[in-house]
Amino acid sequence: MASLIPPLPKIETLIDALEQLIKLPPGRRGPSPLVMLSQSGEGREAELIADGLCARFRVGGRARIPYAQVAGSPSGPGSERIGDLFQKLEQELGRNRPGGFGKLRLPRFTLMCSVVETDLAERQNAVQARELRDRCFAERRKDSNFLKVLERVSGGDQAPAGVPAFLWYWTRQPLFNVLPRWLYGRLQERRMTHKGSWYRQWADLPKGTGFFQDASKYAGTAPVPGLEAGMFAGLSEAVAEEPETAEEREERLDRTAGLLLRALLTDLEAAFRRPRLSPWGRRRKSRFAIVLPQAAGYPDWTDRLVQDFPGAVEETGSTSVVLVCTERPVDSGDERAESFAEAAITLRSWKDMTGRGGARAVRVRVEGRPEDGAAARWLGRNPEIYPERTYSDAAPLAEATLSTLLVLGLLGGAGVYGVNWALDDSSTKCIGPAVAEAKDSPANRVPDDWQPDDVYDESMRLLEENNRAAEKARKERGAIVRTVVYMGVPVEPGAGDEAMYSGAIPELRGVALAQQQLNREASRNADHAVRLKVKPVDAGENFSRAPEAARDLVRQIRSQKQEEILGVVGLGQSRETTMKARDILGDAGVPMLGTVATAERMQEHQWYRQVAPDNRREARIAAKFARLGNIVKTGKDTCAPAEKAVVIADPDDEYSNDLSGLFTEEFGRSDTRTLWYSPEGNSGSRSTKGRDDVRWVESPSAMANEVCRRLKSRKHTVVYWAARANEFGTFLSYFDRRETECNGKVHILGGNDLTNAVVDEQQPSRYHPDARLYYAAHALPMSYPPNSSAEVFRAAYRAQFGKDHWINDGRTPLAWDAMQVLSQAVNDALEDSGAEGLSRGTVRLMVVAGAKIRGATGQLDFAKGARVPRDKRLLILHDTKRGAEVSLECGARDGGKERKRWGTKEEFTCPRDEAP
Repeated sequence: MASLIPPLPKIETLIDALEQLIKLPPGRRGPSPLVMLSQSGEGREAELIADGLCARFRVGGRARIPYAQVAGSPSGPGSERIGDLFQKLEQELGRNRPGGFGKLRLPRFTLMCSVVETDLAERQNAVQARELRDRCFAERRKDSNFLKVLERVSGGDQAPAGVPAFLWYWTRQPLFNVLPRWLYGRLQERRMTHKGSWYRQWADLPKGTGFFQDASKYAGTAPVPGLEAGMFAGLSEAVAEEPETAEEREERLDRTAGLLLRALLTDLEAAFRRPRLSPWGRRRKSRFAIVLPQAAGYPDWTDRLVQDFPGAVEETGSTSVVLVCTERPVDSGDERAESFAEAAITLRSWKDMTGRGGARAVRVRVEGRPEDGAAARWLGRNPEIYPERTYSDAAPLAEATLSTLLVLGLLGGAGVYGVNWALDDSSTKCIGPAVAEAKDSPANRVPDDWQPDDVYDESMRLLEENNRAAEKARKERGAIVRTVVYMGVPVEPGAGDEAMYSGAIPELRGVALAQQQLNREASRNADHAVRLKVKPVDAGENFSRAPEAARDLVRQIRSQKQEEILGVVGLGQSRETTMKARDILGDAGVPMLGTVATAERMQEHQWYRQVAPDNRREARIAAKFARLGNIVKTGKDTCAPAEKAVVIADPDDEYSNDLSGLFTEEFGRSDTRTLWYSPEGNSGSRSTKGRDDVRWVESPSAMANEVCRRLKSRKHTVVYWAARANEFGTFLSYFDRRETECNGKVHILGGNDLTNAVVDEQQPSRYHPDARLYYAAHALPMSYPPNSSAEVFRAAYRAQFGKDHWINDGRTPLAWDAMQVLSQAVNDALEDSGAEGLSRGTVRLMVVAGAKIRGATGQLDFAKGARVPRDKRLLILHDTKRGAEVSLECGARDGGKERKRWGTKEEFTCPRDEAP
């Protein structure tokens, strides 16, 4: 096969570049190119190259890529109106298809061929359009077995004799003949004249004009092609029968060629659409190659096709064709022909160009020259085109068969499920997974020999490495570096379980991971992004020394000549000392981003913002979930909404006191009883502050017995745990069947602080199987697919720490999001005021101005100066032995989409935040 292409010098570079262009897959293509082989002198080298190309495309009797070698007369009966070129082109495209390509459908081209070939007898516009539609439908029916069956069932177009047969005939005709023909017409109207279609643009179709009405002027008997159909009414029979003039013939050929070329390009482009849905479409990787090896093979059509090709490509948006033709130029004028090597460079430059436009054309100079040894060797080693992969015809057929069976099975299963779902009385169905069935959690439990200070120090070392890298970038490359402060609780040696509940480890991990990722992004955009150093500040256990740490920080800030510190993240617990530290920092003009602090009082400073939803939003969602959702078990497989609630709270803890009060308000004070318990001291002598719905309990044991007493008096009661997670496991142990008369049966709805108790070694659903537990959370558990921003976070977490215990802790992504918000404000301030004007003041303005950020925990929308993200996503998870199930999801996801309904059938609306 190699000998079919003459080994001219550098021919191999042209062939390789051209074939690489042909093999470009969908999605990486630019406009369909035109390659013209311009023959110099009297030789036949250009034709030999074109024929040799086609020989390379076909190996062992089977095409390697879809192509058409347009030479010679077409087989079968011909049509002068369509022309030999287009008839041959259609036949070659149907014949030369690679394995797995499937049947090539050319509905628009076939339709336009039918239009061109049709002889219209009538001259009225409406009659012409209807007659043209019927003729085209008849041609389509010849190739469709389904339409042939409908025609046979309908009884054909001739009504039979006899009254019974005539009545039966007209019973069948509307359904099996008239209706299919009407639907065919509507389909073609939509296909050819929809908004933005090439036909509407090319034909300059007036608004309201139908396709068949317009196309009738292109049918065969139109006496003057191009005139409007309505003008025929004024022509006499003598004029209509006059022979076609030379000018009329040229205009008809021009219009026919343009019409058929655009229809063909549109069909070839459509062959690559929706590849994911079609097993044949997924195997269509190479462009169509159309080769015209004979410059004078079709004198009436070749020049028209080549000249009209760039405009047709632009109008149809074609990217799927490579047209190769030969020419013998008489006078090339200013058009320069390129050598093989130059043309190869041009073709290679088109590989990386995508999008649409007019066809890129290159004219290649072909001249008879001595054979080149390097070209001959290359052609000998590479005698054929090599697609990335070849396919068999059986593979897509088998895939389609299996897919069909699978879809039928799924539809059948869905139908059965739908019937059962419609007939099912869901009023007693327990609230379970709202997103998907929970999988086994891949996160490992905390090992018995874990040392919390070692784990904490590991994250601290990552933070120090990030700081050193940022400082190195400042010294070596002049990078813009600023500092943010992380104010959090420490983990001391021997901290034990306290380190688990404080959230220090997951929060520090989130800060360090976000710093690492943000600095990597800043290194790629050094002029418009700031690298961040993080200065950790010890706020003491339970933020006990937070005010002192804040004063020290303010003194340090005021002693600096340059504003190095731009903000603070952390403040992760809603305690009195935390709020004092907030006021000290805020009064010094330091912008602050809170992580998991959710008490409403935390928002009482103008420079404070937080990424977690506040307690009011959580209480509203939790109260609605308890009031409407079937969470209280009444039988083996039945549940009911809660009618009463027992609230567990610590009035000395601002978070607990705030959350419990808001839940009581939302659920209804008359249906709520509150038990106060403070682990800090003796609660027996404490005051109830005049509230008759509150009672103090002295110990977890007394708490368990009081809860059991209330559950027995009113069965449809839920326990709302608004306290910290520290005492939760102890309460469940006392509530177990050995300690109370309730035999461990309790329904609990917990605040977000319970996340720490659920994911650690307590494992409530495993060790207390009769306890049914729901709890609020800020992030999806590991067993569920995340949003796109959460996937970035999870990938960074797994790369640094693996799939360990804290990957399900919501504090880590919240800390990540807080760093993202502050970093965005810093970068916006840099963009607005430049490096010289970058200060805490400009950062404060950007924080207060608000922004929309796609966070790992959902959309962070600080609209109109809001201090808490508006409609921030909140989850309620159901704890099971297999892992956490998402039972409720309300709020904005990271892409701006918002979950507005929840429930077994999404029958309940999610509470939304009030507009500021």
